[in-house]
Amino acid sequence: MIVAISRAYGANGKAVGAAVAADLGYRLVDEELPRLAALRLGTSTDVVRGIEDRGVGVGERIARALATAHSETGNATVLPLDDPLVADYRHEVDRLVKESAQAGDVVIVGRFAGAILGARPDLLRVFVRAALPWRIAAVRAALDCDEACARTEIANVDAARRAFARDAYQIAWGDPTAYDLVLDTSRFGIPGAAQVIVAAARAAGR
Repeated sequence: MIVAISRAYGANGKAVGAAVAADLGYRLVDEELPRLAALRLGTSTDVVRGIEDRGVGVGERIARALATAHSETGNATVLPLDDPLVADYRHEVDRLVKESAQAGDVVIVGRFAGAILGARPDLLRVFVRAALPWRIAAVRAALDCDEACARTEIANVDAARRAFARDAYQIAWGDPTAYDLVLDTSRFGIPGAAQVIVAAARAAGR
């Protein structure tokens, strides 16, 4: 089975993915994808991290804001919208996601893996969301910022991911009809959400 986890910013999707992989005994593919993409493109991880959450077609104001809010763990360098590296990055990530899925028994977090892999019986597409207060608390802890800053970063990252999904993959990011399973970590917690995904993966793999 392949479990592709998309997540709202601040919903702790990365932690959920790690718990799912550990429980199932699957490989976890997460931060290594931007590192490998950067290596193949001959650039830095910070540069490629600035591409996806900046979003194709998103205004430069949002892009600048996202330069300091790409992920729960680090900063990113924003490229100009017309930089050819954006297209190269998409091609490289698509290839890496398909390579990761080829052997099966893998959890892929982010990178729009569900859209890249398309319709296949061994794929479970998951979206991890959470109530706004939960997300604000997570982002405040990660970025060491106040509530207003966290709200702004959440709105900006969500907007960028939505635009990137639309422009790059022609999907509606966060639309429940695009996923097999949608889970709320503020309702189930990280361990509980992981348990639901594990059960769904085992059921789908029968």
